[in-house]
Amino acid sequence: MLRILALIALLMVLSPTAYAQETGDPTGLWLTENKRSAISIKRCDEGLCGRIVWIIEGGMQTDSKNPDETQRERRMCGLKLLWGFKQHPKNVKVWDGGKIYKADEGDTYNATLSVKDAETLSVRGYVGMPLLGKSQTWKRVNPKDYPTCK
Repeated sequence: MLRILALIALLMVLSPTAYAQETGDPTGLWLTENKRSAISIKRCDEGLCGRIVWIIEGGMQTDSKNPDETQRERRMCGLKLLWGFKQHPKNVKVWDGGKIYKADEGDTYNATLSVKDAETLSVRGYVGMPLLGKSQTWKRVNPKDYPTCK
């Protein structure tokens, strides 16, 4: 009986990770490649959306590079960076048709999200076609290690 309970407990711990890998589910908390911010990706009315929920100490606090001068004092904490992603009909690990706002440049790009494995997300921003873009690798992180900014 103890072995069965241990097996059930192990499956409960591993199942979210296995589910994410199997279904290509990119929802969760992701640390950006430069490790300066963490992005929470969730389902929203427009597909998948991602917001900044953690910023490294001393990191960019306002949207100072925004081309719209009236937005330059907007706080980075809570800022929506990703929106409009839909799961690709032929590849469940790919989410495309979305946009990414690159705050340190003040530019918005077309983007694709690709779930590489349960802990790794490839984020590709591009102009025109995906071939003309740049990719970053984001790592899934535990929310308790990245307290929500205010």
